[in-house]
Amino acid sequence: MNLTSPWPQTAALMDSHPLALFGLSTLIHSIAPTCNILITESSLDKISEAMMYQSVDILITDMQSVEESLQQGVETLLQLGSQYPNMNMVVYTFCHDSQELWKLFNQQNISLIARGESMADTEDYFKKAFSQRRVLSPKICTALSHINDKNDRMISSLTRSEIDVLKHLLNGMDLQHIAKMKTLSIKTVSAHKCNAMRKLGVETDAELFVLLNDIFHQK
Repeated sequence: MNLTSPWPQTAALMDSHPLALFGLSTLIHSIAPTCNILITESSLDKISEAMMYQSVDILITDMQSVEESLQQGVETLLQLGSQYPNMNMVVYTFCHDSQELWKLFNQQNISLIARGESMADTEDYFKKAFSQRRVLSPKICTALSHINDKNDRMISSLTRSEIDVLKHLLNGMDLQHIAKMKTLSIKTVSAHKCNAMRKLGVETDAELFVLLNDIFHQK
């Protein structure tokens, strides 16, 4: 990132729709007339490839394009955030999927602005993002708040014994060690695990550990 100026000097844009790209370009030039838009692409894969050859100060993008799923788009954004930690990233999106938004929320160089906020507010949010301040617009904050409600409902469906077993599993213990520590049979510990998985709606250990990371690391 250019550290000699408070405003980004170079930018990359991603949106699947040409009119949206034109609108973003117009907005950027109204906020930062000297900012040079070096990359415009219609998918995050293309953005990622282009940035291998051309660095920018700020990336403004949707969470996905018509060429990739939401999960693929988020994964690419997380990779870009890790690969270019000094690059300012602004995700401008209609998406209100709290689970996927939470993944981006945990990446500190990503601002999240919802499409559908008022034009005046949207311009203000972009100005703040361009001045290297992290922005979470109100509709994004509302979507993020729902994930804690969902997790609370899932946890409330579990017994204390089931929660204890899940926490020990998340900390790397196997069923045998948990049974020995809790002075229970392996069959009982396994039953607690199976009951918890049924209540949480997961079928494999991989799905279980992903969900447990989301639930307990957000508490």
